[in-house]
Amino acid sequence: MTQPTARRMFRSRRNEVRAQTSVFKVTRADDSTSRQIAGQDEFARLAGVNGAQIILPVPYSVTRLFELIEQSNMLRQCIDAFVTNTVMTGWEIDAVTRARKIQLNERNELQSFIDHANSEESLQTVMEKTIRDRESVGFGFIEAIRDATGQISILRNAPALYTRLCPKHPDEVAVTYDIPRGTRIASVTEFRRFRRFLQIVNGQQVWFREFGDPRKMCRTNGAFEGESGYDPAFQATEIYHFKLPSNEAYGVPRWINQLPSILGSREAEEVNMRYFQENTVPPMMLTVSNGRLTQQSYRSLQRTLNEQDIGAARQNRVLLIEAVGEGDSIGDKAGNVELKVEKLTDTRQSDGLFRAYDEANMGKVRSSWRLPPVLVGMSQDVNFATANVSAFIAESQVFAPERSKIDEVLNKIVVNGKTGLGLVSVKLVSRIPTITSPDMVIKTMTMLNVMGSLTPRSAQTMANKMLQIEMEPYPEPGADGYEEWMDRPIIFAKSTPGGVVNDPTATDENGDPLNTPSGIDENGDPTAIGNTHAEQSLKTPDQKALEKNGKVSQSAPKNGIQ
Repeated sequence: MTQPTARRMFRSRRNEVRAQTSVFKVTRADDSTSRQIAGQDEFARLAGVNGAQIILPVPYSVTRLFELIEQSNMLRQCIDAFVTNTVMTGWEIDAVTRARKIQLNERNELQSFIDHANSEESLQTVMEKTIRDRESVGFGFIEAIRDATGQISILRNAPALYTRLCPKHPDEVAVTYDIPRGTRIASVTEFRRFRRFLQIVNGQQVWFREFGDPRKMCRTNGAFEGESGYDPAFQATEIYHFKLPSNEAYGVPRWINQLPSILGSREAEEVNMRYFQENTVPPMMLTVSNGRLTQQSYRSLQRTLNEQDIGAARQNRVLLIEAVGEGDSIGDKAGNVELKVEKLTDTRQSDGLFRAYDEANMGKVRSSWRLPPVLVGMSQDVNFATANVSAFIAESQVFAPERSKIDEVLNKIVVNGKTGLGLVSVKLVSRIPTITSPDMVIKTMTMLNVMGSLTPRSAQTMANKMLQIEMEPYPEPGADGYEEWMDRPIIFAKSTPGGVVNDPTATDENGDPLNTPSGIDENGDPTAIGNTHAEQSLKTPDQKALEKNGKVSQSAPKNGIQ
């Protein structure tokens, strides 16, 4: 039997390289731990009591949604732009139909309601708060307060942060209202189920009934008339619920589908902030070859990096670094010690991280409102032409339809509704913001004037809309102070000292010409040269030849002193 060959294992001796690495942790004086009290939803305990549902739970935490708006780098700008262009433009008073004349008393009543929706705020301010809540969390509320006669006298905003919905009442209520059908008014009766609303602020509860509910309710416990606990001394006011379209009873914000982008942008910004605060990549690295730092040099370097003095406190200081050599593995002979400083500035980021990612996220958030960049303060690579087109598209596709919806709600519910002010001749119409340059407006009005389409009344109406002013309107036909020139084209509406209209075609009661045509004096001689189509058509060939070839240099007047 053959014996296995024995192998002697020889271990080769090589020069070993030993490296020692030290990491210095730089501490900061501003490190702290948050001591905030975690917020709690006061409505959570009312979501179910003994199996009964008192309030409907919100689809998303309202407090958290408001926190996201404060933390996001784009939500606040989008909400501000949307609110500014929908309700902050204000309202004008117009006739319900063109055939109906505005009643002066109703106009004054509605104007006072616009200016003073309550004792501190106008209708514009109340709606601004309500629509801001709706765009922030998906829903907003308006409180309607009636006077002793049952008419609405005050409107206030009910903060969405403190107001919740209750399930609809099981009992149906008959509600009768009027619907215009051509020249007649149809009376319709429907059976509706109304809900209650609950508001909790600092532990205090107040109940409200839904707008249009004819039943009386106690505001302290939500009991309707005829139910146990009802107290007629504490009558509840009404709440109207503004919500974004959703299958949820409350409504959800239109930006909720962009929640990952919003959270991602926040995380990216926090990464950048920590990068600058903690200096993730050090500016330099000290390397020691063929030796090691002395204990005193090691402590001195560590103390210098960790101390809090910066700026002038470190000037004129000298840092002394000493190192001793170490013998190699053969002969224990000390080598030459080499200290070297490696700069790491090239590996440090010169700009923030995730920049392209953050810009893409901001674009996604803007798309929830379909807003162009120029409306949220991002005006890079934008000139007048592109900005004007962007504003026009946003106005026609986003803001104008939204203002129309808000006007419809205010008119049907508050202004013209049977349960509202009950006005029959006036309605609210949102003002349209000016998106055209003044030069374009002037050119358009000049062209309309030359065509004979512009009257003083129409020019005044156009100026009120374009300049956002309220010039006193001209008297209507038949009213005191009315004159015919107010509704004549401006080219024929030149006032004369006697108040007569300088119209070449105007005649008196005997059929004689009322005025002398412009361009011809009382002796038939040429006078001031008119440039409108009507004046040019009245000139004789001799007048036109004189205009073309006549003397145009300066000369003294006929009856003047030379």
